[in-house]
Amino acid sequence: MIVDTINFKRVWAAVTAWWASSMMAVLLFLLGLYIGSTNAESRIASDCKFAGAFRVEIQAFICQRKL
Repeated sequence: MIVDTINFKRVWAAVTAWWASSMMAVLLFLLGLYIGSTNAESRIASDCKFAGAFRVEIQAFICQRKL
């Protein structure tokens, strides 16, 4: 049986070692996503404030307030 040949403690140790070595990369990736989304939202808000519209690639959108 294949389950008898797998040493689960060794596999678990390898997975935790991989996670420990890559945790900083994952955290920095999430931080980058957060900073990028905040930057994009602030840029859209300032474009709406001054120009009344914003552009995403080739599409332009008009800013309207909905109540």
